[in-house]
Amino acid sequence: MKKIFFVFVSLTSTLSFSQKKSPKFSVAYNKNIETYFLAEILSADHRKHNKDFELYKIKECSAYQLVVKNALKKYEQLKNSDIAVATARINDLLLEKYGSGNDILMKPLLYHKEFPSTEWINEYRYDSNNLTKEQNEEVTRLIKNYFSELSKFYNKENIEQFFAENKSFYDGGIKEYSQQIPSGFTNAMEGLYGEAFNSYTVLISPMMMWPIEDNEGRGIGTDVILKSGAQNIYEIASPFVKVQKEGQFGYDNQFQARFLSVHEFGHSFVNKEVYQYKDELEKFKDLFEKSNLKETMIKTGGYGDYQTCVAEHLVRLGEIETAKIQKDFERAEKLKEYHLKNNFIFIPLLEEKLKDYNSNRKKYKKFGDFVPQLLEIFENTNIEFINNALTQNKK
Repeated sequence: MKKIFFVFVSLTSTLSFSQKKSPKFSVAYNKNIETYFLAEILSADHRKHNKDFELYKIKECSAYQLVVKNALKKYEQLKNSDIAVATARINDLLLEKYGSGNDILMKPLLYHKEFPSTEWINEYRYDSNNLTKEQNEEVTRLIKNYFSELSKFYNKENIEQFFAENKSFYDGGIKEYSQQIPSGFTNAMEGLYGEAFNSYTVLISPMMMWPIEDNEGRGIGTDVILKSGAQNIYEIASPFVKVQKEGQFGYDNQFQARFLSVHEFGHSFVNKEVYQYKDELEKFKDLFEKSNLKETMIKTGGYGDYQTCVAEHLVRLGEIETAKIQKDFERAEKLKEYHLKNNFIFIPLLEEKLKDYNSNRKKYKKFGDFVPQLLEIFENTNIEFINNALTQNKK
């Protein structure tokens, strides 16, 4: 469901629509992201892992994602090409050796200047606290070598022409998404978290396939740190509305657009705070493994890691609080109901705890200053509470 653009034309396509009262926010698309997802479509037959799901996505999504349908029509003959094989290989290797999915490719795709450039915006290195230094270096080399092949594919097959042919659809998608976003929501997020980023960009990705059910799509949050030290954050969004007729572009659902944007931007505020406390969450790690929570979180959104479970809870807490700051209490309540239904069982306790943060902002300047107090909710729980709460959710 499981993380956005700005004025830097070198990174984005030239068309963007600024959010009222928030000039740091924009909506665009990125040719690197779209080229990667095109290669992923072509790679399905060569996958060792998740092959059936990849083929299902193509069959399902090509029925209502026009860009996917057009890509298949234009490039289907490349299903056995070098880039198809290379894309399958890197995805299989990332999964089986490093336990990662294609979401980790989004950050380096944005660190790389937009194709056809072969340069990088800043030095890129993969870094995960679940891997050793040597493994992180292996992944970095793997990604950079693959991007060299992806860049060659872009030039050899003149992918630029595809974007020209589908310009009206991308433009329409940008405008449609922009119309769903509440004015000033990034200001509300900055107020909640006590810090700010250089820019906030939503990247629509009509090429990213995610089977649409109940108007739910996939969002991926990531960031880029510039040479100046400024940090730009992004949400990459698959369509979440089935396109049935001309004039539709896949993003005309206000609740889902707002949920995805605040959610994925929220990860940039939250993740860096949670992941530094890995050792302090050892008790919760044990509870996560021994209770029914791990199995439930995997079914909910593929959240099979205890740190991820904590981060996802806190990001959702931030969504609710952001809506309250904007005095959109109906959205806040709807979000709370939605997340409880999806087994984020610690939300009520976290909401209650956060009252201490909101009433003591002189003491807690930033959300990160208060995170240790929020982590106590997870550390002080027990298996009985977890399993009972999950059982209640099923009723």
